Amino acid sequence: MSFFDSNSKGNIFLNPIALDYSFIPKMIPYRENQQHYIASCIKPLLQDRNGRNLFIHGKPGIGKTVATIHVLNELEEKSDIIQIYINCWKKNTAYKIILDICDKMGYKFTLNKSTDELLDVVTEILNKGSCVICLDECDKLDSYDVVYHLLENLYKKTILLITNERSWINKLDSRISSRLNPETLEFKPYNYDETLGILKQRVEYAFNSNAFSKEALELIAKKTFELQDLRTGIYLLKESGDIAEFKNKNKIETADTEEAMKKIDNFMIKDKKDLSDELNDILEIIRLNDGKNSRDLFEIYGKDSYKTFQRKLAELEKNKLVSMKEVHLGANGRKIIVNYGSLKSLNDF
Repeated sequence: MSFFDSNSKGNIFLNPIALDYSFIPKMIPYRENQQHYIASCIKPLLQDRNGRNLFIHGKPGIGKTVATIHVLNELEEKSDIIQIYINCWKKNTAYKIILDICDKMGYKFTLNKSTDELLDVVTEILNKGSCVICLDECDKLDSYDVVYHLLENLYKKTILLITNERSWINKLDSRISSRLNPETLEFKPYNYDETLGILKQRVEYAFNSNAFSKEALELIAKKTFELQDLRTGIYLLKESGDIAEFKNKNKIETADTEEAMKKIDNFMIKDKKDLSDELNDILEIIRLNDGKNSRDLFEIYGKDSYKTFQRKLAELEKNKLVSMKEVHLGANGRKIIVNYGSLKSLNDF
């Protein structure tokens, strides 16, 4: 018998792409009010007027990005307003942001041009019409000068700023905050029924009919609600399906979900491809030197100040890409041991 012979069992997945974190459902349940608010800030552009800027904040994994992109996608279908979405986790400098804008507008003549020259080009093109620019994870920006330039020089625009950190807006200096003058929109965590409803929707998209037992789904919904991060729930859906499929089953049961939960230690909120180049370099150093202390890792990295390096380690830990543990050495002080991946047990969440 061939290893790849088809079998009537193991018929679990219908559309696994629906379990990718980048997947945008046709409907975004329980976020209709927030989407209407985002759209209301953009609507003046449809009357050839300046739009309103919007600061969006809330905990990770509660639909801020998905809801915003859904609105932008609908805008693209119904108008010729230029809409540009940028994730500042990876595009964290003015030059990277402007290159990304050039790419999305189809402007190819970027070679040997400085940031200021490209800013002038982008401004000239965007000012021929109206635009919406969304800077997601704006707290990761190295500098806010690009935000100032966009606010100062674009005529008809809406700037959307998304972050997990409510206090970020207070860090802006007066020259930016006075020009930004944003509306504020908070995304609050889903309740249990909403969490269950969203996961049911993903199951309908991703799995064949009746492939997920009611008990297994409720177990995942309960854990997702406890963690208040839907990305964890989507991870558990996919992992449960993979486990059941490996067992050549055609139905996912609680035993499969319980086994998936044991792997939650390995779950990384951020995909490595979404990291900035600097954070990717640091993460690779940690992978190759797992268990070394932060000072030794800093010496290997050889860039920035130690304080800046510590801040970047904290970003990686925050997104469950690394874990750090403080070890006291008595009279010799203390060390911070850094491990690749999350070392938290399920009970620690």
